[in-house]
Amino acid sequence: MPELAKAAYPVSMPSATLVPPATIPLPQFTREGGSTELRHTEWLLTNGQGGFAMGTVLGTPTRRYHGLFVPSLAPPVQREVMLHSFAESLIIAPGTDREETIHLTPFVFAGGEAAASPYLIRFTKTPLSCSWLFRIGQVEVEKSLHLTRGQQGCSVQYVVRAAMDIARLQLRPLLRMQDAHTLMHAGSPETDFRADAAQRHVKIQRGWRTLDLACDSGWFEHGPQWWHNFAYEHERDRGYDWTEDLWSPGAFQLQLRPASAASITISAWVGQQPPPRAESLEHDRARLSTLIQQTFDAVPQAASAPEAPQLATLIAAADDFIVRRTGGTQGTSIIAGYPWFSDWGRDSMISCCGLLLSTRRFEEARSVLATFATHRRNGLIPNLFNDQTGEAEYNTADASLWFLHAACEYLRTSEDMEGFETLLKPACLDIIDAYREGTEFNIRMDPVDGLISAGDTTTQLTWMDAKHDGIVFTPRHGKPVELSALWYSGLMGVSAAIKRFQSARAVQLEQMAKRTAQHFKVLFWNEKLSCLNDVLEPGANGTWKPGTHIRPNQVFAVSLPRSALSPEQQTAVVKAIKTHLATPRGLRTLDAADPAFKPRYRGPMIERDAAYHNGTTWPWLLGPLAEGIMRAGKFSPKSKTEARELLKPLTSKLDSLCPGQLPEVYDAEDTVSDPARPGGCPAQAWSIAETLRVLLMSFEKPT
Repeated sequence: MPELAKAAYPVSMPSATLVPPATIPLPQFTREGGSTELRHTEWLLTNGQGGFAMGTVLGTPTRRYHGLFVPSLAPPVQREVMLHSFAESLIIAPGTDREETIHLTPFVFAGGEAAASPYLIRFTKTPLSCSWLFRIGQVEVEKSLHLTRGQQGCSVQYVVRAAMDIARLQLRPLLRMQDAHTLMHAGSPETDFRADAAQRHVKIQRGWRTLDLACDSGWFEHGPQWWHNFAYEHERDRGYDWTEDLWSPGAFQLQLRPASAASITISAWVGQQPPPRAESLEHDRARLSTLIQQTFDAVPQAASAPEAPQLATLIAAADDFIVRRTGGTQGTSIIAGYPWFSDWGRDSMISCCGLLLSTRRFEEARSVLATFATHRRNGLIPNLFNDQTGEAEYNTADASLWFLHAACEYLRTSEDMEGFETLLKPACLDIIDAYREGTEFNIRMDPVDGLISAGDTTTQLTWMDAKHDGIVFTPRHGKPVELSALWYSGLMGVSAAIKRFQSARAVQLEQMAKRTAQHFKVLFWNEKLSCLNDVLEPGANGTWKPGTHIRPNQVFAVSLPRSALSPEQQTAVVKAIKTHLATPRGLRTLDAADPAFKPRYRGPMIERDAAYHNGTTWPWLLGPLAEGIMRAGKFSPKSKTEARELLKPLTSKLDSLCPGQLPEVYDAEDTVSDPARPGGCPAQAWSIAETLRVLLMSFEKPT
């Protein structure tokens, strides 16, 4: 196959002039006080290389993935919790008979209860930093965290203001230095740490890993300790190992004189030491302001709309998922969700349009598509890159079809014909040929009706892919509706893209698409329900029987740029989805009247997997429904208004349980006594991407 990733020719791309940070205020979220409930509110910072920091507003870690510094050691994979947290203590009047030690962070240990933070006054989150303000009597401590973009480093700054008493701030780093998915226990193999300490710097080694910690004031005091039995409630609820031990090399100390102020900045890094904190923050603010500005420049109607603040938040959130790949395959990729997903093919292809094309980041979009195209095998785009090894894994029938869609959208929005011809067209035609002739996992175009079939009883090849202990919870082998909807739209899109240069091939693709459309609108149509069947299941003697479940996958037969349905069918599908599946938080994955419906995404993982696509609500699907409303309404002002109203409850969640982000899923059932809770990843790429893309589309002129 062609080595696409190496083709990095210059191409003219729209770009925005660097905007001073003050021109566009960056989104900001604030929480007041330190109630126990704030342990359920999480925050996220990222570094553009797969690394991140994540925790709760209260400071109490509730997941194995929480940490102040979780770098990617083979960007964007091999993420390790290096600096877990600081045990932060303020010692009032040290060395006197009035000495008092105040612990700022309320950790939870096995057998203990979650506690409030009586000293936390305010928490503030921007896309680039988090800050906490503590007040202890006449002393204020302000803590702020920033990750260095493009490098594996972070800085934690403490500013202390005291009134009359002498005080000392003691900051004990707690370390795991281990894979983010795996908890650590004292005494287990490979838990030997070694620390080489100087006055303001300590280098810690654990096996092949090295972490540097340094302060710019105060001093470091060597004193290794194990801290035992940290408890993580999210892991307990998911049925996983939920306690661990952490190691500390000693503590940083900052002495404060009466009626004075002092500060200490502690930097942590692996590999190259990052630039100074102030320089990094200034650069990152200017960069993010530019990204927001160039998006609004492309859709000026959105800049003056009431939704502009939510759009700015979505643009900033989109940036969290864009990462650089290093090693064997260099280029740009997209993290599917934080904190545990790597870069997945299906998610990247769907998210690329909202995260990169809508925000006019065309060079990065081209690189994402080239990254996955380079790794295609027998026409298949990788399902994911393994989070440990970085190796591509293949078990998806729709990722390649979403690639066709993303490639055509790239050409439409960027007008980069040279890039399409050189990098993307060969992959598009290879995918089409492989699907037409048949490829792995029984994926093939049925020569009789032109529809795409895939899989068997043991596989889960669509995005509804939950499987646990060999149980496929959403068996959709046969002819899933979205595969043929994507196939038709992709054939027509690629045909139009190559018509100028390969007219005969373009005509051939168009003829294939017409045959698909002819059978699609008949075989998938459910006359009784006035909607589409979710799947055509294999029957006896080569026959196909319609599945009986009402699912949201039919939405793509309306939302994609090219639909095989008649206008009347499109309108009916939109109506059916709104009636049976739509909620303010997304689309349910199964009609609530279905006997297989699961109302709650909770409990151990086997129960969550069973509910994952059998009722659980997915925010990302609200975008395609809103787009379907506009397409069925021919982008009339009324349809655009309806689309924006549909998305409004979801954008209101941006100031919710992970400020500035949207979660992977919600419970399917929502009652006064038991409101729908978010679940899965607190920050999910396609939840942000599809909300941003379609909201911007509602302000654009139709093309």
